[in-house]
Amino acid sequence: MIVNKIETPFRSFLESLKVPSVPNMKGGTLFSPDEINYLARYSFPSIYEFVQENEPDKEFLETFTQWLREDEIIDGYVDTYMIFYLRYAQKLSGDEFEYLERNIPCLGKGHVWLYELNYRRRFRLRVKLIHCLKTDFKPIVRKEIRK
Repeated sequence: MIVNKIETPFRSFLESLKVPSVPNMKGGTLFSPDEINYLARYSFPSIYEFVQENEPDKEFLETFTQWLREDEIIDGYVDTYMIFYLRYAQKLSGDEFEYLERNIPCLGKGHVWLYELNYRRRFRLRVKLIHCLKTDFKPIVRKEIRK
C-alpha cells in the first residue's frame, strides 16, 4: 500500500472531488457548496490517499485499518470522510463493510462518512481519507437565503 499526504489547499481540494459520469447521468462535485463551507470553516484538516499496490483487496483493507489504528489520537469533534474509489460496478461487500465498521477506531467525537465511487478504468483500489477537526465547533449554523 502506498500512503501519500495531500498538501493541496483544503477548499480547492474539496471542490475538486468529483463524482464520475455514467451514461445516463452527468458527474458533479461530491460536496455541495454548503458542505464545503461547513468543512472549511473553523477546521484543521488532514488528507491522505491510500493506493493499492500488488496486495489483494482484503489485505489492502487490513493494512488501511491498521494504519488508522497507528494514526495519532484525535481529541475533539472530528468529521471523517473515507472516499473509496472502486472498480467499475464494484461495491464493498457486506463482509468488507462490517470489517470496516468493527475495525475503524473511534476518532474523537463526530461521524465517519463512507463514499463508494466507481470508475471504468480503475484496476487498483484507492482511498482518500479526510480528517476534519473542528477547532471552534458551532452547534447552530445560521443560513442565509439569497434572493
